[in-house]
Amino acid sequence: MGVPTVRFVKTSCVAAAAVAALLWNPSTSAAAVQGEIAGPGAMQTPIAVPQLKWLGGPKQPRAADEFTSLLAADLERSGLFRLINAKAYIEDPQASGITRDTINFDNWLVIDALGLVRGGYKSSAEGISIEVRFFDTATRSSMGGSRFSGSIKEVPLMAHKMADAILGFVTGKKGPFASMITFVSDRHDRFREIYTYGFDGGVRRVTRHRSITMAPSWHPRGDYILFTSFRGGKPGLYDLNLATSSDSRIATKFGVNVGGTYSPDGRHILLSRERGGNTDIYVIDMSRQKISPLTSHWGIDVEPAWSPDGKRIAFCSSRAGSPQIYTMKADGSDIRRLTFEGDYNCSPDWSPDGRMIAYAGREGGRFQIFTVPAGGGKSRRVTGEGSNEDPTWSPDSRYIAFSRRVGGKSKIFMTDVSGRWTRQLTHGNGNDRSPNWSGRLE
Repeated sequence: MGVPTVRFVKTSCVAAAAVAALLWNPSTSAAAVQGEIAGPGAMQTPIAVPQLKWLGGPKQPRAADEFTSLLAADLERSGLFRLINAKAYIEDPQASGITRDTINFDNWLVIDALGLVRGGYKSSAEGISIEVRFFDTATRSSMGGSRFSGSIKEVPLMAHKMADAILGFVTGKKGPFASMITFVSDRHDRFREIYTYGFDGGVRRVTRHRSITMAPSWHPRGDYILFTSFRGGKPGLYDLNLATSSDSRIATKFGVNVGGTYSPDGRHILLSRERGGNTDIYVIDMSRQKISPLTSHWGIDVEPAWSPDGKRIAFCSSRAGSPQIYTMKADGSDIRRLTFEGDYNCSPDWSPDGRMIAYAGREGGRFQIFTVPAGGGKSRRVTGEGSNEDPTWSPDSRYIAFSRRVGGKSKIFMTDVSGRWTRQLTHGNGNDRSPNWSGRLE
């Protein structure tokens, strides 16, 4: 990790939730599914996710299996559930019912399934319709369900939305899997380009600048990505239209601008700008095409990140002699220092629920991911292995994605906010860095 002048902001924040786990209910002879606050060592709820039942129309076994496998993977990835092996199932999912009055719950309780996902599908020339319900087997009741209709290619998004819904049924807050992560990688050649990752495992290259790109950041709507590119020899700010795969340079008249992030309402952009040998934080009013300084200090001020309500900004500054995390009002006033432990703290990102700020801090010669209350307080370390940088929050504030150095390469990982577990998201060649998590996608 370099000095603050070469590391810039990645993210703007969306909407939110609290961390939860699913625990046994000791008041019943069989355990009911409940949502409670998660902590280290919290129990995972055993859950069964059998195949979708064919309900009519042309059979689409590949699409049905894709839905089930992606849904199961999301639920397991959440850290809240333990999947029961399908070989243990007693019932044939094509012969058994999918509604409360047609399900034999004893057949699921006997294999210790406390949660059960049952659903079916119909298909036609126009596409596919899927209905799914989530059951608490102990109480023999439905906790909720969803119906989806669309083309076969939309099945992965349907599965992710269903996983999010199930987390909502159990914890009161929807999950984060109907979303994407953008990041920078050199996986295809020596150039660093912008990519996206979806929770179906797909990685897509979205720029071809054949240069150095950095600091990607989602628009609140999820249809644009803001990033910095050195195409042309100098760093410039670009926005990429994902629908058309075209990008254009913005703020061309404002000189060398690096590391932008959209405001929650999409009307303003925060960025770091070097002027007169010093780097400060500026805001661009996009409707008026006007740029205004928010900081003016001999120290280096970089990596600004909006609070989810747009009222405050977190940033990294060397004004105290070493890089530390600060916050200020959106007009640049009321600057407050947030971190006091460690000699190098950077890359702040505000949780979508507004409660916490994640950042990378140096400890023992390596960088780890920390969280600190947005209003001030004691920092808490989330990661403990490897060297970890560039934290970014999931849209439900349950998880943090980040870049970790493993086997000589950087890859994107995710962890729950308590740091109980860590999972690798990207694989393959090259280095994957600077992740930024989108809001929920429609």
